Parts: sequence; C-alpha cells; structure tokens
Amino acid sequence: MAEAKIAAFGESDIMLIFKAIGADVYPADSSAGTGDMEVKLKKIIKEGYGIIFMTETIAAGLDNTIKYYSNQVTPSIVVVPGLGRRNNYAVNQLRAAIIKAVGADMMAEESNKKEQE
Repeated sequence: MAEAKIAAFGESDIMLIFKAIGADVYPADSSAGTGDMEVKLKKIIKEGYGIIFMTETIAAGLDNTIKYYSNQVTPSIVVVPGLGRRNNYAVNQLRAAIIKAVGADMMAEESNKKEQE
C-alpha cells in the first residue's frame, strides 16, 4: 500500500508547522484573488496528494471547490485554523463532518451542556 502524499496550503506563518511533519508546503497569500487560489488548489490536487491541510482564511474563499472534493474519495481536504484572524470556517467544517458521520450535531450538544452548568 502506497503512502498518501500530504500537502499544506495556506499562509506562510503556519506552513513551518506542516513542513516540520514532512508535508509539502504551498504558501499562499490570503489577499490573492479567489481565482488564483482555486488554480493553485487544483494544481495541488492534480499532483496526487491524498491529504491537503488548508488554513481557514484560504478555505473560506474556496468553499464551493472544497465542497465538491468532499464528495470524492481523494483528496481529503482538512481545514485548520490559521495563526491570524479566525472566521470559524474550520469549526463549521468539523461540525458538518460530525453531523454527516453520526447524524447529530454533537458539538451543539456539548455547548448546551456547558451552558446548563
């Protein structure tokens, strides 16, 4: 069984973390246009990466593309929070994946428990 290639796509300040774990890094500027980011993402996908970590500031502009690939076997696109401003995109993606997997919003149930305490 071949190992999956791992890529990281996002702001350069967080890319060092992924480089340290052996991922191929693709720095991106969040101020670049969505079209440029989509072209870069599709190039990474065509290179055969099985797992692509992406910062949420980049992912927010590529939502339709990420949703398209979420229905494919590969690649697995994992959205992670960046070091800068947060927009909850990563948390919302995780919540959607949990709902899809278990059929319930487990994160909302946990939030309700904390509020009741």
